[in-house]
This record gives sequence, structure tokens and C-alpha cells, in this order.
Amino acid sequence: MFPIQSVWLLRVSLVYFFIGTLLGALLMYQKVFVYNPSIWFLLPIHYSIMIWGFFLQFIMGTAYWMFPKHLSMYPRGSNFQAWCLLIGYNFGFFCLLISMIFSPNSTLEFIGKIMMLVSILIFIKLIWSRSISYNS
Repeated sequence: MFPIQSVWLLRVSLVYFFIGTLLGALLMYQKVFVYNPSIWFLLPIHYSIMIWGFFLQFIMGTAYWMFPKHLSMYPRGSNFQAWCLLIGYNFGFFCLLISMIFSPNSTLEFIGKIMMLVSILIFIKLIWSRSISYNS
């Protein structure tokens, strides 16, 4: 069965993919038909959306689903931790994007990066416990 946390990680990553693609198209349009050179401030935001919003979440959603399952009541680990991963990562990334747009190097950026880091550590813990093997 496909876990609901993976479904939401993949859905959100595809939304970020759509937004990142639109930003990339806007930047390429600006490159061909110069209409507003100040639009290039969106380039780091485009990179961030594509790497941190789409690519990394897509990998996390796929890995959470595909890694070997435990032979227990909770085959993929704690559901609470998986929800914390999903919500914390996306809230942190949203804070990071808002700070990149309005006020770089702010407290909001720091909070966003810390939330993303904690969420990635939760993901590593969830996956690590499923990837180690015990040979007796």
C-alpha cells in the first residue's frame, strides 16, 4: 500500500515543479525578449524551488515508499514522525522562500533552514532504521 505521507510529498513536489517550471519559462522569456531586467532576482528562487522544493521532496517521497518495510505493526516507522517530516519541511521551505523574496538574511530564513534540517534528520532516521540489516 502506498503511504499517504509519500502521496503528499510527491503531490507537493509536483506543485513546486510546476511553479519552478513557470519561473524558468519566465526567465527564459526574459532572456529572449528583454522586457524587465530586474526579473533576474527570481533566479535563486527558481533554483531553490527546483532543488529543495521539487527534487528533494520527490526523492524523499519515493524513498519513504520504496525502502524495505519492517515486519511490525508500523512497517515504515512512526506515522507521527512522517507527518512531522512532511509538514515541517514544507513549512520551513515556505519560510525560506518568503525570506528570499522579501527580506534575505532574516530570522525567518534561519527558522526555515532549521525546520528543513530537522525534517531531513527525521527522514534520515526513518529511512536508516529500515535500511540496516541484522545478521545473527
